[in-house]
Amino acid sequence: MTIPEDKEQTFIEWFNETAGPTFEGFGAKKHELHKVEDKQIVGRQTLEKDRFIERVYFEDNFNLPDYFAKVKNNSEAHKLSQSYEEVFGATNIELRILVSS
Repeated sequence: MTIPEDKEQTFIEWFNETAGPTFEGFGAKKHELHKVEDKQIVGRQTLEKDRFIERVYFEDNFNLPDYFAKVKNNSEAHKLSQSYEEVFGATNIELRILVSS
């Protein structure tokens, strides 16, 4: 996701103090936030300004549809999930589900 530069620090604090811990309560093993490096370090590196990656880890047999349904049906968690866009102006949000191989 892309977060406007002027909201990044507040977003990071909010994520670490509020969003991450709340969403972990719905069955995630781990919830973390990373900022994509925007300076060229090595060749073939994809540069993206103001981009963040949020990683959520689950057990391999975890029921992901249930997780998203629980978040949506919980008023506090649903409001938090809407904050990404409404409060912090997140854009270009992509969801990728990775499986262990």
